[in-house]
This record gives sequence, C-alpha cells and structure tokens, in this order.
Amino acid sequence: MPRLTSSNRQRTAVETSPLSSLPLQGSVHNLTAQSLPNIGIVEGSLTEKIVGELWSAVENAKNEPVSLKGSLAGNITESLVLDHSARILKDFTTEVLPGFIKLYLEKFGGPPVKYISLKTNDYNFVLDKLWVNFQNKHEFNPLHDHSGALSFVIWMRIPTSHKKQAELPHIKDANVKQFVSNFCFNYVDILGNLKTFAYGMEKSMEGRMVMFPSTLNHQVYPFFESEDQRVSISGNIGLEAI
Repeated sequence: MPRLTSSNRQRTAVETSPLSSLPLQGSVHNLTAQSLPNIGIVEGSLTEKIVGELWSAVENAKNEPVSLKGSLAGNITESLVLDHSARILKDFTTEVLPGFIKLYLEKFGGPPVKYISLKTNDYNFVLDKLWVNFQNKHEFNPLHDHSGALSFVIWMRIPTSHKKQAELPHIKDANVKQFVSNFCFNYVDILGNLKTFAYGMEKSMEGRMVMFPSTLNHQVYPFFESEDQRVSISGNIGLEAI
C-alpha cells in the first residue's frame, strides 16, 4: 500500500472569486452557517438614578472602610466592601440584578453549577459579595476568576481613553496595543485557541454593567499618565438551596 505523502496527494483548486458568480443554485439546498453553542455574557447601561445610588454606597464605604484587598487578585490601591443590604441599594438588588439574571437564564440556560455543590435543582440566587475597586495609573488586575455562579462589573469612573492611551509614545509603535487600559475576557475557542474579548475603556462606558459566569477568566490592564482614579464595582452571585 503506497504511503500518503505530499508528492502523491491530489488536490483541486477551489475558485472563490468572484463569490457572487459561484453556481450554488441547483447544486446546494439550504446552505447555512451554524454557530456552535457557547456561554455568553449580559450587559446594559444603568440609569442615572441607579448609578447615583451606587455612588452613595461607595461614599458610605469610604466613610467606614472595610478592606477586601487581601482576599482579591487585584494589584490596585484598594478594594472596599459595599453593604449590599443597605436601603440605598434596594432598587439595584431587587430590580437590576434580577433583570440581568433573567436574561442570562433565557439566553444561556442555567448557571454553570459544575463547580458548586448543590444536591437539589431548587435554588435561589443570592448576592454573596459586593465591593468597589480604586485603581491608579500603572496598577492592574492580573488574570483571575471569581467564586460563585455569576459575577458582574460596573464601571463607575473611567479617567482615560483607550484610543488616546494606545497613542502614548511607549505604546503607539507596539505590535500589540489593543489591550492598554482595557478590561478583557480570556477564553479558549472550540479549536483550543486562546481568545481575548476586550472592552475599550472610554468615558462612554461609565455606568455600563456586564454580567458573566464567575469562572470566566478576565483581567484589567494598566492605564498611564492620569492622576485620577478608575472606580469600578464588582460582585459575586451564588446559589442557595431552597
């Protein structure tokens, strides 16, 4: 039996240009492109009222600070506990979070519970942790994930523009400059390739909230040449058996 090598392998060129002239009609029925199932994220912009209430909670945390820095991955100035039971956050916890969770379940099914030990399918979602992050220039959040079933991030203050950051002298000629100052998700596609989904940190992202599976790896790149702090709020949502 002959060995299959490049020298005896027969190949046929496939003409793909111009695409509009390909003779598909009469040759193929119901030609479609199919995306394979995957887990996604949910995002939306919060109202000024909700953002204002969150700022009030941040100010309360600064007045009576309880640091979470020692239990988080961030290489940043500070992370403080927010009191999610406070009356000021009632609309956020009873309207915003349930709305995000509802859409997540409708689009992607149940939460990824393979990492959570529950002996029942009857459970409630509970807000386990809520905290605020204060990030200064040159600081960063390394690649990490969270505990729980779902997590979220809300960008409260963004003092820089990713587009302008990418034009800084030490970055503008770099081969890879699309990540500076940005928040990024990192995951593996169906072919095993490492992929990155980046949120460009611009002023327009203030008040934007993104909910994602807690075990989805993510990171925050540093920003430069600004003395103002970036402020974000993060939270973890767990499951509680009924």
